[in-house]
Amino acid sequence: MALDDKNLANLDLDGLRGEIDEIDQALQSLIIRRTNVVQAVGAYKDRVIAAGGKVKVPYRPAREARIMRTLVDRHDGAFPKTALIQIWREMIAAGTRLEASYTIALCRNAEGLDCWELARLNFGCLNDIIEYDTPREAFGALEEGRAAVGVFPKPELGEPMPWWTLLTEQSAVKVVSKLPFGGRPVGRGEQTEGFVLAAIDLEDSGDDRTLFVVSLSKEISMDTARKKIAGGIAGSAILGFSDDTAEDRRFVLVDVPGFFCNRADAFQATLAEQGLDPESLRVVGAYAVPISEDALS
Repeated sequence: MALDDKNLANLDLDGLRGEIDEIDQALQSLIIRRTNVVQAVGAYKDRVIAAGGKVKVPYRPAREARIMRTLVDRHDGAFPKTALIQIWREMIAAGTRLEASYTIALCRNAEGLDCWELARLNFGCLNDIIEYDTPREAFGALEEGRAAVGVFPKPELGEPMPWWTLLTEQSAVKVVSKLPFGGRPVGRGEQTEGFVLAAIDLEDSGDDRTLFVVSLSKEISMDTARKKIAGGIAGSAILGFSDDTAEDRRFVLVDVPGFFCNRADAFQATLAEQGLDPESLRVVGAYAVPISEDALS
């Protein structure tokens, strides 16, 4: 039986180690129990498929975000919150792999940088990571089903041929998560940020941001666009832009606070009120707002 802190102080080293061993056994029993439930979920999905139905892919970033936030909110004591999150990351990744193994496509940017450490932290130690030299190759792996998710570096303003221009209306692939979500890697990759792409439904986690690609006339300067977008919805930001060489227009990647996936017309109306009058506008993703450093400390 677990002892309280007062009684722990009365134990010698062997007694304390015995207490740790007892707790470890209880933890492992719960992991085994949790795994049995995960396998039951997989069996249920198999029955649905056999009956001609469809099920969602195992990766649910909005649900994972809610789980991680709950862990942090209810946590107490000296055990680091980032380490707690990583324990759950590994359990979720291992459980997801029991339902269906999947591969992560890793994309390098123009400078050859990638988000390998972020991908490994987020998707666990068991899933395969395949690196691609170009965004188009990594994106193709997602569209063709050779990879279930892709991790792409955070866009840079003015970079040539940015990966987000591949997120067309014809593609089912969307941005579904931002990394890091709950703690950064230590050392190599500590300053990297990235986005997760997948062909799954977008879900509201309760605290989200939405990504739009907006088509504007090239006559509108980026400075003007930035001010008007920020003026329309506080907290909005431009993450990237790309000029259409064939026509007199510019595509702009806009990051907006809130879950706007079913309300794109509201954002378009807001831009029109600011005098931008976009030629077109489409949702290319949404993601749960990462846990802040303050909340993890």
